[in-house]
Amino acid sequence: MAFPNAIDLKILSFLDKDARMPINKIAASLGVSRQLANLRLQRMETEGVILGHFTIFDSGVLGFNWYRVLIRLLNVSKADRQNFIDFLKKHPDIIWFGEVGGRWDIAVNFACQGNGAFNTVYEGLSEKFGGFVEEIQILPYVDLFDHSRSYLNPEDALRKSFFHRLSPVAGLVIDDLDKKIIKKLSLNARISYSQLEKDLEVSRLTIKSRIDKMIKEKIILGFRTFPRLDKIGYQSHMIFLEINKLNKERETELYYYLKMIKQVTFVVKHLQSWRVGLEIETKNEREFQEVLLDIRSHFSDLISDYDSFPLLQDYAVNYFPKGALEGAEK
Repeated sequence: MAFPNAIDLKILSFLDKDARMPINKIAASLGVSRQLANLRLQRMETEGVILGHFTIFDSGVLGFNWYRVLIRLLNVSKADRQNFIDFLKKHPDIIWFGEVGGRWDIAVNFACQGNGAFNTVYEGLSEKFGGFVEEIQILPYVDLFDHSRSYLNPEDALRKSFFHRLSPVAGLVIDDLDKKIIKKLSLNARISYSQLEKDLEVSRLTIKSRIDKMIKEKIILGFRTFPRLDKIGYQSHMIFLEINKLNKERETELYYYLKMIKQVTFVVKHLQSWRVGLEIETKNEREFQEVLLDIRSHFSDLISDYDSFPLLQDYAVNYFPKGALEGAEK
């Protein structure tokens, strides 16, 4: 039997919309036994098809700003490049970090408590690795849509979206227990209530109540399982769109249109020149070009320029990184 097969992709599709969905519920929806569904999931985890089970946090409601940083390196040695990558892997403020192609080499998303905190991070990187860097572009986030990968299961037309408002909510705080729960959920969105109860020495009812409260407050937007795209026969490109005029109605139409395109999985509104950033996941380069051309043709009045580059490898994903968690107010 081919691996991953159609059942595997459908399992991924369910978990991409809700990574905490019980395996027996997935099995019932697919019309297969719980044992088979669990076996297929375990195999995908063991063989590296699954990048991770992630909790989708919006730390913006607690006062954190998100920043995308694009880095173009000089002709550095493999050892220096690897040292830079290893340093970023351990950085406490990184939400996502990956290697890209095209004119850029590294893309990093940071969560920092304001521009001053981000400037400290930026200056630290510049001091340590400035000699390796040829160019840097910084794009502050305004908001973000995470769209589920509906292409994984053609039989399921319902697409789920997770909207990050990335703006603070007055009076919203988390305490030490919330932080402990967030840390555990950051590492594994599928961790069971029983395991949380054991690890945190707090009752299951209390833990569930805290998680439900964070969901209600939009600190937790949901739970998603991310595949390693190359393992399932897909590739990803990041696209930046330059908007030639601010037209709120047309821009809203653009975001709605992007949501309807099953290959578009992430859409970001930036504060600066590249107003819109998105990720497109396709089976091949031809399909990617067709999707890009479709977007450009439908919004030719809005889009004045674009840039695109492939996403080659994900190194780190954590929607509530250690630095933000430690800096969150009690």
